[in-house]
Amino acid sequence: MQELTKVHGQEELYKKLHNEEEKYEKSITEKKTKATQKATKTRQEAAKKKIEASVNMMRMFNQKITIYSVAKEARVSYNTASKYKDFIIQNSNS
Repeated sequence: MQELTKVHGQEELYKKLHNEEEKYEKSITEKKTKATQKATKTRQEAAKKKIEASVNMMRMFNQKITIYSVAKEARVSYNTASKYKDFIIQNSNS
């Protein structure tokens, strides 16, 4: 996009885009990256605990255990629950 603005004679727009790109690249630091990874890991662990607890409760009450029902019970998204599909399926038959 920057090259297109340069080719079409929009030098000012090119400079703005270039400056924004530089700001973005400078903002990525090792500290921020590690903090993001830590936050992601914490969210994943919390979701896993919710899913495990929901599966256990559903087994206790003899409820049908599917990815959808676990997601609903655990109050996580279907996509999150589907990441634990193997665990859910393994425990639905027990």
